[in-house]
Amino acid sequence: MHTPLTEEQKELITQKESFIAQKATLLKEYKSYQNDLEYAADNFEESLIENKREKLATQIRTLGQQIREIESWESQA
Repeated sequence: MHTPLTEEQKELITQKESFIAQKATLLKEYKSYQNDLEYAADNFEESLIENKREKLATQIRTLGQQIREIESWESQA
């Protein structure tokens, strides 16, 4: 027996495609920093780029987790 979806869950389900697009954009940006990293002039610049990539990676993981959660709600509905 499934539990009915909350209004918040229903709203997040409607935003799923937007989350997927956002994740793809962030992933593309994350990958683009790899080129910057290869041409970093010094350790300072390299660490700045790595920090940006770490922040993006966290956002990508969070969106991925949210998308998986939404998909589990959809399968229960």
